[in-house]
Amino acid sequence: MQVLVYHDLLGMLQHPHHAKVTPKFCKQFARVGDVINKALLEYREEVTNGSFPGPVHSPYKIGGSDVKDFLNELQKLGLEKAASAAAEAAEKTSKAESPGGESLASD
Repeated sequence: MQVLVYHDLLGMLQHPHHAKVTPKFCKQFARVGDVINKALLEYREEVTNGSFPGPVHSPYKIGGSDVKDFLNELQKLGLEKAASAAAEAAEKTSKAESPGGESLASD
């Protein structure tokens, strides 16, 4: 009897550390770890350069009063940096959605 883990069969774990612990007797039917790694790198790049998420992937909007409540909760939790970043993102989004680039944060 032999127990095989699908992660090994599909080559999901491509890090050199995992190569040391992957059973040598296990046939690898694919290298999906390479595909996963490529997708995660692409995701990181798009988030970093601001191309993701775009309007197509952001169908839901948050109202100004909810934004303020959220920012207040972050501050209560001592997460000032997160609150500042969230406020900046909300302001940027609000200006981008407003005709003429005016802030809508006060709605």
